Amino acid sequence: MKLHAFGARGSLPAPSTAGFNTSKYGGNTTCYYLEAGPFQIIIDMGSGARPLGDYLLKKGENGKPFIFLLTHYHSDHIQGIGFCVPFYIKQNTFYIHGFTPEGRENVDPLKNVVLQALEEQQASPYFPVPHGLLPANKRYRAHNRMFSEEFYYVEKAGDFLYKTESDIQDSHSFKRDKIIKVTTVPLHHPNGCLGYRVDYMDSSLAFCTDNEPFAFTNNKINNLCKDVDLIVLDGQYTAEQLAGLTQTFGHGNPELCVDQAIDCNAKRLLITHMDPGHDDKKVTEMEKTCIDYYTKKKSDTLKGVEFVKEGETWEV
Repeated sequence: MKLHAFGARGSLPAPSTAGFNTSKYGGNTTCYYLEAGPFQIIIDMGSGARPLGDYLLKKGENGKPFIFLLTHYHSDHIQGIGFCVPFYIKQNTFYIHGFTPEGRENVDPLKNVVLQALEEQQASPYFPVPHGLLPANKRYRAHNRMFSEEFYYVEKAGDFLYKTESDIQDSHSFKRDKIIKVTTVPLHHPNGCLGYRVDYMDSSLAFCTDNEPFAFTNNKINNLCKDVDLIVLDGQYTAEQLAGLTQTFGHGNPELCVDQAIDCNAKRLLITHMDPGHDDKKVTEMEKTCIDYYTKKKSDTLKGVEFVKEGETWEV
């Protein structure tokens, strides 16, 4: 698998200005692209969805299906959907996954709640193009925000077929390079949030941003993301910030990310969701402090820690 970062900023975009440089780590909000054999997976569509769309067009990725794993509905994770050109190409198909927000369990059962949430952010007068009118084919699935679920996609004749855990009695009955497994990971964040674990062939990746740890690491991450090759975690604040007014905002700090990665036996850690008030100098300081902390932990399993830089790619 190959992971590309198109946006690693949290809360809102942070462009470089005079005396405030963000060019090293990037200023776009969360958007990642995962290539796994025939599967094309997008994780969140913050403002980084615009350069992602440009990248896909240059690659000639038209008329193809995409799996879109949406962690939650806060604006920094969905604000780029209307600016992502592949949504305007009718030959494309997006299989969009989200969760049922609290209080919407019984709202309009004829319309998927994921679709409802995305329609609201693109409704007049907030956006000129309604979400439902984006020409690409769109399919929506809502998951439980409190309990983990497993699902699969099987590649067949250039399309992706959704399969539940009960549909797959034996994943080995499928060609290994034609099936991918996704596990949802409930996270601690205001209004709810899902992390995702993706298993393909012999590789695994966990994406668990927008999670605020309690006194101990998140046991759901420890259990559901156990032994992953690469884990992406939220280290938005410094330890001092997280001990102050930013408590309950739903984010972590880099040192807690290291603890989490070690506790779930991950092999590599990427830290994402940088604060918009932190310029490159500040984030570099946080990265150095984090690496020093990681070095002192002397983990036998965690082999590397780094902060995400927009535009980078990692082999998984």
